[in-house]
Amino acid sequence: MSTIAADPVSAVPAGAAARPPEIDRSFPTSHLPSRSSNSTCTQLSYRADIDGLRAVAVLSVLFCHAGIGLSGGYVGVDVFFVISGFLITSLILKDLRQDRFSMREFWVRRIRRIVPALFVVTFATLVAGWFLLLPDAYTSLGKSVVALVLIMANVNFWSEIGYFNPAAEVKPLLHTWSLAVEEQFYLIFPLFLMVIARLKQFHRLFGIVLFASVLSLGLSAYGTRIRPEAAFYLLPTRAFELLIGVLLALRPPDAAPAAPRNLYGEIICLFGLGLIVIPCVIYSYATPFPGLYALPPVLGAAILIHRGAISGRPSLVHRFLAWRVMVFIGLISYSLYLWHWPLIAFARYLLGEIDYRIAFTLVGASFGLGVLSWRYVETPFRSRRVFSSQRGLFAVTSVGFIIVSAGGAYVQYAEGAPQRLSPRARRIAATSQRDAAYIRELRAEDIPANLVQYGAHGVPPHCLVWGDSHAMAILPAIAALCLEEGVAVLGATRSGTPPAVGYYRKSRRAGMLEFNDAVLEYALSAAIPNVLLVGAWDRYLKDPLFEGALRETIGALLKAGIKVYLMKDVPRFGFDIPRRLFYYTLSGEDLARSGLAGVAYKESTLSQSAMFVDLANRGVHILDPIPYLFGEESSGIMLPYDNEGCYYYDSHHLSTYGALRLKSLFVPIIRSSVRPNEAGQ
Repeated sequence: MSTIAADPVSAVPAGAAARPPEIDRSFPTSHLPSRSSNSTCTQLSYRADIDGLRAVAVLSVLFCHAGIGLSGGYVGVDVFFVISGFLITSLILKDLRQDRFSMREFWVRRIRRIVPALFVVTFATLVAGWFLLLPDAYTSLGKSVVALVLIMANVNFWSEIGYFNPAAEVKPLLHTWSLAVEEQFYLIFPLFLMVIARLKQFHRLFGIVLFASVLSLGLSAYGTRIRPEAAFYLLPTRAFELLIGVLLALRPPDAAPAAPRNLYGEIICLFGLGLIVIPCVIYSYATPFPGLYALPPVLGAAILIHRGAISGRPSLVHRFLAWRVMVFIGLISYSLYLWHWPLIAFARYLLGEIDYRIAFTLVGASFGLGVLSWRYVETPFRSRRVFSSQRGLFAVTSVGFIIVSAGGAYVQYAEGAPQRLSPRARRIAATSQRDAAYIRELRAEDIPANLVQYGAHGVPPHCLVWGDSHAMAILPAIAALCLEEGVAVLGATRSGTPPAVGYYRKSRRAGMLEFNDAVLEYALSAAIPNVLLVGAWDRYLKDPLFEGALRETIGALLKAGIKVYLMKDVPRFGFDIPRRLFYYTLSGEDLARSGLAGVAYKESTLSQSAMFVDLANRGVHILDPIPYLFGEESSGIMLPYDNEGCYYYDSHHLSTYGALRLKSLFVPIIRSSVRPNEAGQ
């Protein structure tokens, strides 16, 4: 949430300004439009209401991330972007008009404002990760640190989006994506203003920025529909939020005339606050964002900033925002934001879901660390009480960059430094991995040319494995068995896509129907002798439309003389198994606490069992992985591990180690006497 880190015009009380920046005499400013002394663009006096608005934004984000209501509180980031665009542009215009703008001094201010607290939190996060993260997650953290230093955190997290990647909610530096968005913007925007000034085109600036805002908003709305991850993380689809703040700073000088407090003004301000608060309550992570859904909080912030600049008696909303408590929270908002997410991410990584007691504890800890960081890190650097010279600032910043970058690079290239862990923890880490070679996301156009072949080469395919990510998870066992037996199988896999023609999930409709149609057409036309269907059946059977589609698909295969196998799903645990086992190892608890009661599992799968019995009566060969993973007796405790390692990659996907325990399960398929020239006879 980089906008918390905007140059704090509103956060520096009158009389506490830093020393004047160096004047760049080579920059001509006589052509800049003059402003009256009443212009809010030239008067950058302290505005307590903006600090209060910061408080509203950071509190909404904090409670949203902690899971304490406010499911849409993430819109606080958008509020900060507007504040940042307004404040930074106001500062730049002020310096341009006074003939003293300097890119060097601009970035000195940015470094003093952002870097010290950011480096402290980043270093602390790396140290904590050494003790609290498994190697894969620690490697990801190291990569995040390197990307942060390169101002590419948003691009890094966008590139990591994927079905099998660690959950975003347990990435300790995920929140730095917005810092990168803002700094990328400020690498470009000041230079743009300087070019506009040199070309003496300031009279066109408002129109240019307005056009860019509309263009960015349109791109954001479109991108949210076709590439939601990119739209969320990248600058082009977020720029309109900063640019609306820029427009506020560029507004004509007479757009905010002095006026007494009146009912109209009170309603407008309440409306602006409502545009922020209501999305915090009614939005959720399912809301397509940013796009048009980002407009209400962005416009709400713009209204409050604009109305707060009007002279006269402040509205009740602005009096609330200027309340000392809100102002103080606004002052510490940057440090508070930096600390809150690593605390929450580490807690979720180790504990899984966090209850309200833990959530409020984390909020309290975030405030404590935020106050300390603001008092002893942010303030000394910003007030120039420490490293007052630019040479000293650059020296300490360079050292910080080297330490943090080296730490991140080491962690990344040492693959999470597994040697730091205990032998038991290393076994858990080593066996809870999946082989990326089997993670294949196919599309309809990949069938049949790009179907993936496993096992022996140069022989006709003996079986087609058709299914979702659970099918990908068991492919290592089938591939190993095929190599032993000298046969080949094909894999037709797509995450979240069960092997059922004519069925689709609303959240994953795009390409789902076409993919299954293409796979079935190929299976029938190529006379594949065996087809193995694999899926997360418990999830799909919750939809009453699914079972019929599955039965029709199986019927079509059987009618063509294809031998159909269906593997029951592996048990789904309610938590990430490797992380839970690792936490128990750290805390000295009994790993058996991670077990699942066999009786409870049987009761939860009664509806599936009835369907499987019926399918077996129709000639489908049902494969049950339970005896191979948990033993013949499943009425006891089903442990997701053994003395050698962990069966699962997360809460419901088998690791490669777990999959290889199922090799014997697939022997009937691989050793089937049916050959391609016998199929359909």
